[in-house]
Formats: sequence, C-alpha cells, structure tokens
Amino acid sequence: MIQFIKNIFQESSKNMRITLYVLIGLVVLFGIFAIQILFWGLGYTDMNNNFTWGAWIIGDLGLVALGGGAFTTGYFLYIFRVDKLRPLISSTVLIGFMCYLFTFVFLLFDLGQPLRCWFGFAYPNWGKGVYPASMLTEVFFCLSIYFCVLIVELIPVVLEHKVLIKNKIVAAIAHYMHLLMWTMAAGGTFLSFFHQGSLGGGMWGVLYARPVWFAPHFFFMAIVAAMAGGTSFMTMMPYIAGKIMKKEVVPMESYQLLTKISGMIFIGYFVFRVYDVYTGVTKFAPMAQRNYFDMWGGYYGVWMLVLEFALIISALFFLNQKKYREQEKFMVIGACSGIFAIVTSKLSVLLHGFSVPNFPWKSFTAYMPTIQEWLITLGCFACMILIYMVFAKWFPLFPHLEHHEAHDEAHH
Repeated sequence: MIQFIKNIFQESSKNMRITLYVLIGLVVLFGIFAIQILFWGLGYTDMNNNFTWGAWIIGDLGLVALGGGAFTTGYFLYIFRVDKLRPLISSTVLIGFMCYLFTFVFLLFDLGQPLRCWFGFAYPNWGKGVYPASMLTEVFFCLSIYFCVLIVELIPVVLEHKVLIKNKIVAAIAHYMHLLMWTMAAGGTFLSFFHQGSLGGGMWGVLYARPVWFAPHFFFMAIVAAMAGGTSFMTMMPYIAGKIMKKEVVPMESYQLLTKISGMIFIGYFVFRVYDVYTGVTKFAPMAQRNYFDMWGGYYGVWMLVLEFALIISALFFLNQKKYREQEKFMVIGACSGIFAIVTSKLSVLLHGFSVPNFPWKSFTAYMPTIQEWLITLGCFACMILIYMVFAKWFPLFPHLEHHEAHDEAHH
C-alpha cells in the first residue's frame, strides 16, 4: 500500500502533488478536530443559545441543495429519456452520494451524541396519525432512505471497474441494475422532493416566532432552488475534472443541455424568489409588526440579498441565451453564478436568519466559527474531492472517455 501511494505521487505533476498534500493535510486535521469535538463536546465551537447550529450547517444545507442536481439529472435521463445526459450520470450519482454522505457527517457534529443516531429510527417523534411532530424526524427518514437509493445507483459504477466487469455474474448484475435504474430515479425524486423542501425550507418556514424565516411557501421554493443550482453543480464538477485531466470526459453538448435545463429552472426560481421578497415586505413582516428591510442588518445585511439576485440574474442571462450558452466561458460563468446563487441563499437563510433578533429591542448578533469548525468543514470538502479523484482515475466514472480510449487502443 505504501509503495502504491508512492507511485501515485511519483506519477503526478508538481501541481497535483501540492494539491494532494493540501487535501490530505486537511483530512488529517479534520480527523484530529473531529475527535476533539466528539469526545470533549461542543464547547470548542462558537455555538450559543442564539446560534444553535455550527458553521457546518451551511455545508449541510449547501450540499443537500446542490446534491439535488442528482435526482433532477437522473429523472430527466431515466424518465424523460434525455439520452444526451447519459455521459454525466455516473459523475452525477457519485456527487449526489457524497453530498448526502457528508451531510450525515456534518449532522453528527451538529446534533451531538453520535452513538444515538439510530434513535431517529427507533424512537421517531411522530405526532397524531401518520404525521411527524418534528420536522427533523421527516428530514431524517427522507435523507436516510434517499441515501440508500443513491448507494444502489452507485453500485453499477463500482461493478463496472475493468477488473470486476470481467466476471460474467458481476457483468450481468451491472447490466440488469442499469435496466431497472428508472425505478430508483422515480423513487429517489419523490423522496428528494420531501427532504429538499423540509431541510432546505420547511424547518425554517414554519417558525412564526422568527419573522425573517416565516413563509409557508418556503418548502416549495427550496425544492425549485435545489433543482436549479444542483444541475449547474452537476455540470461544473466533471467540467473541472476534464480540465485537470486535459481530456474530454463529457461531450460539450451534454454540458450545454444540462445548463439549458438549469437556466430554465432558474426562471422559475427567480419568479419564486421575487414572490418571496414581495410577500415578506407586504404580508409576513407586518404580521410580526416588523419592517422587512429593518430586519436586514448587522454583519449579514441587505448586501446578501442584492448579491443573491445579482447571481440569479447572471445565471438567467448566460444560461438561457443560446449564443452565450454555446460559448464555453459564458456557459461556465452562468453555471458558477447559479451555484453561488443557491449557496448565497443558504448563507442568507442561516447567518441572516439567526442574527436577526426575535424582538425589535434586541441587537443583531454575529457568529464567528472557531478553527475547529472551519477545519472540520474544509476537511469534509477535501474528502469529497479525494473520493471524486479516486473514482475519476480508477473507475468508469466517464463512459464517454472510456469509449474513446477503447476506440483509440483498437485503432492503434
């Protein structure tokens, strides 16, 4: 194993070696601080009675929202039979799997008592009838079941490894799993709709004591946001991988189609977001005897709202016009704008939402994450990048690339 790792570093370029050292360093620091917090408690964070979630909740909601591109892409491919998306699907499933895996990792730190994580199944907080009394119960069930769906969707990618696929039984299993994958796409979409809405918006939109959050439509807006930003995210990850590998891992027409879908969904999200602000100004803030813009202040002022709308408009402009979308640099600008628009919206929900006092006579508060929180968050992202790199190098993550390489070998 040591020799194998040495060979990887020797085969890599200087820039890649530096990148690997940084990523592995972040993972090691993640392990150290994870042990510290899990064994010695949340006193090593800046959490308090006002900010009851650590910095990693931003990673939680960001990963879940962007991971929503997995169910959207899978639904278009397997249900609507948009075959041009097929070169992206393995990468999409892997990214979705990692987004949900590390959401669970973040929740371990946020909820405390990780040894009791099974309590969510054993002692769910059900109310009368079949409705959960706790939003977190519904989130826990939907997250867990959809994560299992993603594991099933990822199995064929693993089984198609060039060594494993030589076995006839393994090849048959992989083949039939591909044929039945539409069932996973349909079921996964249903489950993902529920937890995208509940974790992304429903948990916050029902809190009428917090006028900055309260909005009954928040549940549905979070679903549209996940579909819009997630599809852009699923475009950019393989695109960046292709640039690093200096190979065409996915045909450009697949990127352009997925960004076109993203741009169209962003139209719906933009309309929804305008409606959200309008109802906040005219209805929900006055219900709490507050002025909407008076609730934007402190560190997380109205600049966050302006930035979010600027990014949404940028995504709309570049992704919905064919002449820009077909130019690589503008397509990238549009997709990145879409990703950061959704991340900014989650930052706004959390940082701005917690900083606004419940009562007008209280002052705005701020949250300053500790070094432990930063390195646990960054360490999780480093783990995700390393896993993606492993799959890109040793597994058939990009069928388009595999096909071309096999064709070139046969030609020679």
